[in-house]
Amino acid sequence: MVRIKEVAGDTSMTYPTPIARRRRPQVGVTVESGFVLILVLPVAMLLLMTALSLVSRSNSAAIASAQESRAQAARMAAEYGFNQLMAKVNNEYDSSNVPVTPALVIGNQIDIDDSPGASYTILSLELPDPPATNSCALESEDNYRDLHATIEGKLTVGSKDYKQKIIRTIRVCAPAADKLRARGFS
Repeated sequence: MVRIKEVAGDTSMTYPTPIARRRRPQVGVTVESGFVLILVLPVAMLLLMTALSLVSRSNSAAIASAQESRAQAARMAAEYGFNQLMAKVNNEYDSSNVPVTPALVIGNQIDIDDSPGASYTILSLELPDPPATNSCALESEDNYRDLHATIEGKLTVGSKDYKQKIIRTIRVCAPAADKLRARGFS
């Protein structure tokens, strides 16, 4: 039962009586209750697993990229060492000190000044028998010799070393009795 209150021509409803409140039907639990929860939980788990796998994959890619970058820096250190070796062959080679001249020291690690943590080491250097003097002026293959070099570049990051080794062959000729000139490399 609902009581209606009339005040100055205004009809408004009031709260139902306590008896009417008791008679109102209660919401019953149906057999299908919880059905949506069974669908939502697997979907939520699938989304969570997808998100975790994407984070894991992105993290693995970042680590691999950093390692590749550091290995490339070590290779560049070895290439820098090779360029230094070619410059020393052209400028400081002295055949009277064969097989190793002070300028071509083998086995010493040489730090690269402008690159912290980067260095190179000439591991081996097979100096050829010197070609004939003034062989650079002649274009015959007999006037050139092969100088084989193995150089290792190293990059130190924290306590980890990244190393790359390169092997190159320098074609040399002799403009004078105690000099060599690099004419090419492979």
